[in-house]
Amino acid sequence: MTPGKNQYWRYTRRLTTALLFVWAALCFCVLFFARELYGVNFFGWSFSFYMAAQGLTLSFVLILAIYSIGMHLISRQQRDH
Repeated sequence: MTPGKNQYWRYTRRLTTALLFVWAALCFCVLFFARELYGVNFFGWSFSFYMAAQGLTLSFVLILAIYSIGMHLISRQQRDH
């Protein structure tokens, strides 16, 4: 592999690993602390219910958007070099 390809895959792996870690941490924390989060209200709903119903879905969409933008930037950087 050329140095440019090595750098591309290194950046891609770092981005993917970081976003996978964020996703796993969000899912684990919401499920693990659901009882404690039940007492916290968010827009009139318990925070654990809100995160289970909408928050994690929105977080996943945000993670996908960050991945898409990040990969676009990485690809653009590789084309410029």
